[in-house]
Amino acid sequence: MSEWGKNVKSAVSRAVVAVSVVAALGSLAACGGGSGDDDAGKSAKPGASKSAGSGSGSGSDSGSGSGADGGAGSGGSRAAAKLEKAALGAGDIKGYKVEKADEAAARPAGTVSPSVCAPLAAVLGPGTPPKADAHVGRVLSGSDASGGSGKGDVPITDVGLSAYPRADATKSMEGLRTALKSKKCSTFGVGAHRFLGVHALPAPDKGDEAVSYKLAQRKGEFLMRESVTVVRRGGTLVVFEASNLYDPEGVQEDKEAARDGREGAGTPTADEDPKLAPAIVDAQLSKV
Repeated sequence: MSEWGKNVKSAVSRAVVAVSVVAALGSLAACGGGSGDDDAGKSAKPGASKSAGSGSGSGSDSGSGSGADGGAGSGGSRAAAKLEKAALGAGDIKGYKVEKADEAAARPAGTVSPSVCAPLAAVLGPGTPPKADAHVGRVLSGSDASGGSGKGDVPITDVGLSAYPRADATKSMEGLRTALKSKKCSTFGVGAHRFLGVHALPAPDKGDEAVSYKLAQRKGEFLMRESVTVVRRGGTLVVFEASNLYDPEGVQEDKEAARDGREGAGTPTADEDPKLAPAIVDAQLSKV
């Protein structure tokens, strides 16, 4: 094949990968549930049962909610207003574009299997998590302000703030730690979705407590990878999800380009897990 033909093939391939990245990110964000086969986890939504650690406090501690003033009715409205004020906005982080997440996106009903892993799934995706009094979300994308190369990767981080009674937020964190200690959760299912490669990561010394982990999900020929950090401050849970996409074909094309003395797309390789930018964590927590 002529050099011109190779260049055309490479350009078309990268265009297809770019479209696939956007579609896969959207698909992952919406994958909060489905149907499952674990009899122990028959809750209607991920994390809805007590064993899932999603928080089911008696309500006696609702007065000690986060700075978001959790509660039903007018209390819930106040919580939503406070979260909206605390959420990141344009200009809060240099080099990043901040957009509102799609709060209308549904969390499909379903069962997490094994049920002990439900807390890991409950914090993922858009919309209000189970048991939360209020929720707001932001999507951050932009340049290589996080210290990355800015070539070929997908510098996208989802940030979600959820308000709970303090006791429920604490139980959610306990559920996350229990799930990460369980060997059953190295892989888990949410309906038809399968998460794999689940591992605990060192958590930042932030807020009242924090938990970090990574996981992945297959998307056709791609592998969607996420690094997740959950920070509790009072009754507010702040969830950070940094994502990238492993594209084997793109990696191979980069290798071929290097051999030919050309510049590749800089596709993330199998050992390049997404990194959560400390600047995003610090900027968001400074407002909570």
